[in-house]
Amino acid sequence: MIRILDRYLMREFMTYLVLGLVGFIAIFVVVDIIEKADVFLDHNAPFLTVARFYAYRSPEVIVQVQPVALLLATFLSLGQLGKFGELTAMRTAGLSLRRILLPLFGIALAAAIAALLIGEFLVPPANRERDRIYTVQIQDLRHDNPRERADVTYLATGGRIFYIRLYDSQGQRMHDVSLQEFEGGELVRRIDAGIAQWDGDRWIFENGFLRTFDEGHEHAEAFARMAVGGITEAPEDFAKKTPNPDEMSYRELRAYVTRLRASGARVENYLVDLHMKLAFPLVNFIVVLIGAALATRLRMQGAALGFGLSIVIAFFYYAFMRTGQALGHGGTLPPYLAAWIGDIVFGAIGVVMMAQAQRR
Repeated sequence: MIRILDRYLMREFMTYLVLGLVGFIAIFVVVDIIEKADVFLDHNAPFLTVARFYAYRSPEVIVQVQPVALLLATFLSLGQLGKFGELTAMRTAGLSLRRILLPLFGIALAAAIAALLIGEFLVPPANRERDRIYTVQIQDLRHDNPRERADVTYLATGGRIFYIRLYDSQGQRMHDVSLQEFEGGELVRRIDAGIAQWDGDRWIFENGFLRTFDEGHEHAEAFARMAVGGITEAPEDFAKKTPNPDEMSYRELRAYVTRLRASGARVENYLVDLHMKLAFPLVNFIVVLIGAALATRLRMQGAALGFGLSIVIAFFYYAFMRTGQALGHGGTLPPYLAAWIGDIVFGAIGVVMMAQAQRR
């Protein structure tokens, strides 16, 4: 009997969840098309190119709208149970509210894991391809010569930072390059050279100076040609632009933070973004917790009320999380607290609301 009720509730919930996802994605795409209509029309963008642009944008959109769709599905499915007295009948039969809602919490947890995996493996490469389609294929912007990059700052492994005036990716050559090496946040060596050339195995620096720093003392030595070992970066690494945190996966951003910390640079901003990648997927579970407690208390019967509450709760949740992120970037809050403060506050609210609903 319990399994029948679980399947019934899951079927109702999943139906509304799918409808909610499709609806919110459609709204997002329509609004975005309206905003970009001038760009598409001015550049005579083919329909298939525009369709590919939105196909690659879809993973990020799904992650963003999934909590709202879950919240709406919670309100509508439980509203139906309350409308026909099914929820009251279940509780009269001796089932606790937590047991009745267990299938919903299971789906919410699965949705949180799915959001984490999508954000880790699909969103970063999809966003990079989305931006390439929009910039190159739709807007036809080709200002950056892929063969050369000017004023390159590259954060390498092992506490090294490259400052390159001009990088020739085809010739695998750096012009006017400065390599700084740090240990424990302190500058220990600096190499300034007119040219650094890749010989197929390592970087060869030519016509420069080697400076070493020890306890406040500097020693400089000129060189005509010097091979520098320990550099793990190949020529293609310097040809790539450093993506912003939104375009990195959790693993990529964590590795970048490690390199930043080794060079003695400030990492607080990136730590906030790093933990946001873990904190945001948890929203999927917390909104269902809040929505379930609220829906069982209000005994809602109208889809319009459920839709409205979903938008309002999601808006305040997102606004709270983004405020915490901004405070973390500004140094007002510690990075960990800034990223997790939204989940902590709304999670606590959800737990209290569910405890009160259980006693009713």
